[in-house]
Amino acid sequence: MVMIMRITRHLALSLLLKLTIPAIIVGLIILPNLALVILKGQVAPSKPKAIKQIKYEAIPVFSEVIEVPEHTPVKVKLPPEKSKELGLLAIEIKLSQKMKVIVNVSKIITPLIPNEEYDILSEVEIVFKDVETGRILEPSGLIYFHVPKDFLKAKRYDPKKVVMLKFHNGWIKLKTEMLGEDNVGYYYVAETESFSVFAIAVVRIVSENCTECHQDVATELSMSPYHNFNCTFCHPGMSRNVTCVQCHPDIGNFSAHKKFIEWAENDTLMMGSNEACIGCHTYAKIPIYNITERTYISFSSDIRELHEH
Repeated sequence: MVMIMRITRHLALSLLLKLTIPAIIVGLIILPNLALVILKGQVAPSKPKAIKQIKYEAIPVFSEVIEVPEHTPVKVKLPPEKSKELGLLAIEIKLSQKMKVIVNVSKIITPLIPNEEYDILSEVEIVFKDVETGRILEPSGLIYFHVPKDFLKAKRYDPKKVVMLKFHNGWIKLKTEMLGEDNVGYYYVAETESFSVFAIAVVRIVSENCTECHQDVATELSMSPYHNFNCTFCHPGMSRNVTCVQCHPDIGNFSAHKKFIEWAENDTLMMGSNEACIGCHTYAKIPIYNITERTYISFSSDIRELHEH
């Protein structure tokens, strides 16, 4: 009996050792890794946000190889015909080491993401590469550009509100300064920390509520990726400056209206044909030349009071 008990104890001890040793080994392998996973879960840095990818079609317009000295600004001037097409006058960069660089400027012909605050006038892509390695460089620099006076005047834009935008997960306004003007246009310079996709833009004019009458047009254009500007961009002079006869051309030929309209248009004291129309259609909800707010004046008088004096 004693012998049987000793054998049983020996077998139990052997079984315990056989199970304990593998358990210790497994613990040494698993526990450190488990602890590392737990620690990582507590202090793991957040994943970087993915940069919004944009697709666009661009046509190469200008390319030139330049020598850039160390820590010395170099300005690349665009030929007049290229400058007129792109709106760019010159590009200035500075590198930390001497290098031969190629600059490629392309015109973007497919509009990018619209902006609620600005009307986009033109979009360009500017890329600098190391001639020897083909590596894309990201120097800081200046962008000189211009906007024709006739264009801004026709669209009723404020030249002081022209800016340069840079695309990075959306449009970012760059520090832009007006340098001056001449008989042809206004001239500006913008600062940038790197080169990629840029847009010459201007602060959007607050649009009149054209959608009250043109809801179908507004709905259609809102679904278009190419419509990134307001109504007055294509229709300068509309909104408050629209005349009655523009939408009602036949009325001007009616005998009851024609003389009134001709009188208002030809009289130098009148602002236009609308002043003839509102003579009768006072309560019609129509826009009037250069009037931003309709005001009604009422008065009363007793003719008997005049005779008493």
